[in-house]
Amino acid sequence: MDARTELGLIRKRYREYSRLVGESIIYYEFLPFGNAASSTGSYFDDVYDEGIKGTGGRKYKKGIILPVLMITETEDQKRSIPEGRQPIEVVNFVASVEDFRSAGITNVWEYKTHLNDLFTYDGRYFTVTSYKVRGRAKDDIIVVVEGLEVYFNQEYPFDPNPTFTNISNLPWPSKLPSI
Repeated sequence: MDARTELGLIRKRYREYSRLVGESIIYYEFLPFGNAASSTGSYFDDVYDEGIKGTGGRKYKKGIILPVLMITETEDQKRSIPEGRQPIEVVNFVASVEDFRSAGITNVWEYKTHLNDLFTYDGRYFTVTSYKVRGRAKDDIIVVVEGLEVYFNQEYPFDPNPTFTNISNLPWPSKLPSI
């Protein structure tokens, strides 16, 4: 079978599966560093590696809902202790390269630009620790992302919270389900 035909069939079935039983995440793309707190990019203290009070800190583009083909959660095996250890979750998800592009994510094929991104799943924030594009066709097929849970209010002091936007012109449902 021709690779383009195969890719077309994969994307068609992927979209059907995603629509019927798939889940979704909210993805926040990191804004690269600026040179001053008033810039539109991220800006934080060189010494303490945290946001500068006021307008500084890590900044993200508005969150976008992305459908995912598969998502796995791994609960932490350790427990929290008074000295400060907190249990964290590890989440892996698989999504379509085409969906990343349609949503406006930049440089989908380049992993380095996405290692500071965030995503939200199940009401928790996760920072991207691994970003892999897989496939053998020209535009590849899927993106595999691994994230570690972060406690945003504790680990990102002085950083502005990421904001979620409801974009309605995407080819998939762009609002979270009511529970």
